[in-house]
Amino acid sequence: MKKRNQIAYYGRIAWLYTKYQLLTKSILALIVFPIFRLVLDYLLQSTGRANISSGDYLSFLLSIQGVGFLLAALVVLVVLIAVDVNAFIIMSALIYEQRVKMTAKTMLIVALKSLRNFMKPSGILVMLYIALVVPLVGVGVGVSATKNFEIPNFITDVIFKNSLYTSLYVGVLVLLTVITVRYIFFFHYLLIENQSVTHSLKNAAGLMKRHWKKFIVEFFGKLTLLLVGLTIITLVIIVLVVSPIQVVSDEFMRRSFTIFSLMTVGEIIAYVTLMSVPIICSRLTRLFYEFNREEGVEVRVRFVANAQELGEESFAKIRLRTKLALSAFVTAVLAFNLLMSVVLGLYFNEIFRVNRPIDIVAHRGGGDLAAENSILGLQRAIEEGARWSEIDVQRTKDGHYIINHDATFKRVSDVDQSSSELTLAEIEQLKVKDLFNANGTAEKVATLDEFLDASKGKIGLFIELKGSTADEQMVDDVVEMVKAKNMQKEVALLSLDYGLIQYVEANYPEMDTGFLYFFSIGDTKSMVGDILIMEEAEATPDKVSEIKDAGKKAIVWTVNKEESIDKFVNSDVDGIITDYVVKVKEGMVRRDNRSDIEIILDNVMDW
Repeated sequence: MKKRNQIAYYGRIAWLYTKYQLLTKSILALIVFPIFRLVLDYLLQSTGRANISSGDYLSFLLSIQGVGFLLAALVVLVVLIAVDVNAFIIMSALIYEQRVKMTAKTMLIVALKSLRNFMKPSGILVMLYIALVVPLVGVGVGVSATKNFEIPNFITDVIFKNSLYTSLYVGVLVLLTVITVRYIFFFHYLLIENQSVTHSLKNAAGLMKRHWKKFIVEFFGKLTLLLVGLTIITLVIIVLVVSPIQVVSDEFMRRSFTIFSLMTVGEIIAYVTLMSVPIICSRLTRLFYEFNREEGVEVRVRFVANAQELGEESFAKIRLRTKLALSAFVTAVLAFNLLMSVVLGLYFNEIFRVNRPIDIVAHRGGGDLAAENSILGLQRAIEEGARWSEIDVQRTKDGHYIINHDATFKRVSDVDQSSSELTLAEIEQLKVKDLFNANGTAEKVATLDEFLDASKGKIGLFIELKGSTADEQMVDDVVEMVKAKNMQKEVALLSLDYGLIQYVEANYPEMDTGFLYFFSIGDTKSMVGDILIMEEAEATPDKVSEIKDAGKKAIVWTVNKEESIDKFVNSDVDGIITDYVVKVKEGMVRRDNRSDIEIILDNVMDW
């Protein structure tokens, strides 16, 4: 194929992919997801609620409405698989066969028709694997809506602090990666060869077994080179575009041009990301054809009859209508960028240099400043200027309240017994190791009474009602202790159990409450609690804004990683729970001292 024809050929394919992505993502955003939300709202309202979360989901899922929700979610998952995987495999196969006289609309219909092969238990299991497991291992083709599906950081923190858990976790990921690679051509047999789920799995495994060495080189090797190349090109473009303008003396011009340039680069990156699924599908499909051809097997799309055979001459020109549509699209994007850059440049300080106050909450007493849940940790958190200290309260065998996080004392004190199995006198003999610092001192297990005395007038307490002893009696007793010291305004009662938060709100409205959760579906702002404390992945800008608009505080937990710290000190959250108080303070200093270019880069990357 001549070079000019080749450019036209790839240009037509790229425009086809672009139109398809715009069409399908618009359908999902404007039709599929809103309908799913309406169905969910109806099912929730029929049970007398507006939301489900990690603190109270079981009762809903075990109801008739919960079964309806799961079925609706399965239907949406089927549609997502169709538009994100099936269509691009079929398209890339037809393109490889040079049968590309097709439209985005036609391919959407073909993709939805292809789902008939999944309408059986084995097919549903494969869909769940593609949607939920593939994003975890990062190999193969996943679903865009679930690409950020990941294990919450508070769980991975526990995993990586225990060598056994780490080994098991790595082992599971390796196993899942091997399984994913072994059956990576499953969809090609299913969609191109029109085979059954069982035969597709069997043949995919056999093809990979015979060609795994070449696959590693041709797929992983070249994909890695492509990613490295794109990263280098992006960095070079940013440097070449941004560096010259920084010498311009006019502040408005400098800021506006920088914003315009980085928005444009960011959109190019976003476009390449949007094209990642079709690119991966295309690469896998080419290898599928090549491996079969090497074995003397002719592969051909069997159930698409209306794809016309095309020769090289068909790609020599890009139609005028396509050129005009592409030109209009690019012009509209650049005009939008220009308008935004002018507005943002004019109001730069008002928009970007608003350093909102964020409370630092020392996790488990003082975080890494001393042994967890210890008075020494609390004292050091006070010295570092933390606004709150989060602690975990449990009841002893003889009815006293002590501070400990785990179900037993094994991790911190080498005693494999729970607080409810020991008396206060027995617990006072224990020492809590400083697991952050090998040279740190072991501290005694503190009581809630000691924490209240040590914190009064110096730092607020987030008291989490923890473990098997967390019940209504605990609420009553803790509230009584807090009131006895006149500390109602210095304490908030926290729990992962939504029922306990509802109990506090109903019986002690004068007490502040905080609901801890790691997922929420439905109307988030309707949840009970003065403070909604979200796991990192849940704390999106939209949800934070929704919570604050409802007059509640939005706090994120547990922010320990450097990238997470930098992300949330630049967010609108009201507070950050962390094991690393000093690092979060340093992150706030970095935030306040950022240059214009750093601020713009941070915001463009967020967008």
